[in-house]
Amino acid sequence: MSPWALNRLANAISAGAVIGYPTDTVWGLGCDPLNLASIARILQIKNRRPDKGLILLSSRLEYCSPYIDIDGAQRESLLSPCARPTTWLVSASKQCPWWICGIHSTAAIRICDHPLLQVICDQLKAPLVSTSANRADRATVRNALQLRRHFGGEVDCIVTGFSAGSGKPSKIKSLAGGTILRSSS
Repeated sequence: MSPWALNRLANAISAGAVIGYPTDTVWGLGCDPLNLASIARILQIKNRRPDKGLILLSSRLEYCSPYIDIDGAQRESLLSPCARPTTWLVSASKQCPWWICGIHSTAAIRICDHPLLQVICDQLKAPLVSTSANRADRATVRNALQLRRHFGGEVDCIVTGFSAGSGKPSKIKSLAGGTILRSSS
């Protein structure tokens, strides 16, 4: 994608667009985490219960700051390289919207170096909501063509020109206790 197209994509997300896009792991559906109408659309598309919460993907930890409550040691843990993509369950801040946490006291965040996410998050100065591109209890789509076939009329944009990561979901790990809740292998 050209810089102009990426800027246009970031503006569309700011205006409420729901996108289908490749992440550092799998293909996902994403939007502005503060746009409740966009969140509601994603939940409806996926047939997902809001009490489950949603993941925030970001190019920088500081973009997640309004959503989480961490100390210096936890910050270091979050910034330490991981062997594979890791989604961290982190204490949610008082400002974290209920739709990000669901029924939990934690927010799920993943800091990643995927080139698309780096450009978008850096332009927005914010994370993106991300959830796998699939309906509840169905397999995740594996490419832009499948995404278009399954969700074409329900998303505002399908991002191409970038590859998804391993095709496997991230590991999910509790920051407070170090417990692994989902292994990606």
